[in-house]
Amino acid sequence: MLSKTINNLIIDLKPRHREVLIGRFGLDGGSKKTLAGLGEKYGITRERVRQIEEESLELARERILKEKMSKEVLETIDRHLIGLGGLRRDNLLIPEIKIIFKDNNLHHWHLRFLSEVSGGRPLYYSGNSELHNFWYLNEKNIDFVNKFVLKLEKIIADKKEDLITNQQFYDYFTKIAKIHKISDFIGLNYVSISKKFNLNPFGDWGLNEWEEISPKTVREKAYLILKKEKEPLHFRKIAEAINKINFSGRPAHPQTVHNELIKDPRFVLVGRGMYGLSEFGYKPGITKEILKQILKEEGPLFPEEIIDLIEKQRFLKKNTILLNLQNKDYFKKMPDGRYAVK
Repeated sequence: MLSKTINNLIIDLKPRHREVLIGRFGLDGGSKKTLAGLGEKYGITRERVRQIEEESLELARERILKEKMSKEVLETIDRHLIGLGGLRRDNLLIPEIKIIFKDNNLHHWHLRFLSEVSGGRPLYYSGNSELHNFWYLNEKNIDFVNKFVLKLEKIIADKKEDLITNQQFYDYFTKIAKIHKISDFIGLNYVSISKKFNLNPFGDWGLNEWEEISPKTVREKAYLILKKEKEPLHFRKIAEAINKINFSGRPAHPQTVHNELIKDPRFVLVGRGMYGLSEFGYKPGITKEILKQILKEEGPLFPEEIIDLIEKQRFLKKNTILLNLQNKDYFKKMPDGRYAVK
């Protein structure tokens, strides 16, 4: 078992030296301890803990050079990473290594410790705003991933107006993989390391910075719901949809959703509590204003024609529409029964 092999590297150390390494690398499955925390535990200074850590690591490094099994372990991990294109995201590699070595006791810090005492085999990259934590074999692997991701990002960025389906994303991605002469599997592995791409709950791909891909606020979530629904919804239904879908964050309360919809001109009130998106042709305004706009654009119309057109804009009863047409300050009825703007 790999975890046992790693633990054997420090089994012969003095108790305190062994305990310091276990604490500093979380080898007991717990959290990694700080120099100050260990110093307080043993009644020594932070500097003395650091010295003990260095002394212990040197002893472990000497031992790994003599351990045939340790060399085999490192070679096995190297081969696995080579098959993946030279690197692998941390939360994907650890489960795979556990399977390879049939070791359920293995965890992230075991591999971190092994990398430390083996001179960086494999190397660990602590993630940042653009990349997840990952393991790699050499710097060339990172350069290759950055170039691959940059090309894919440029293609995706040009498609912002339309959300990208799984098939479209795969087509773009395959095109870049062929240019770089790598398999689709390795290409997907490279993409998994980048934080630039994400999949929304509806299965659409895009850049992580797009609000339709990674909506954070209630307003952004409501917008995505309505955009995918493509028809107006009551604000309570929107709140229900937000809570039903696997969005991160707190549950959405109906009144909070309503308050956010009122503030944003992208949302148009089209009925009692019903909201649609302006980009789908819904125009703001009260009933008589919408009627006036329709008649200005279309000219005089019969009541049934008016009702058909306004029902595309508002959820209203026919009597409400007809009642508004009786407003003589705005509309006039012509001899043939049509209505026009006064």
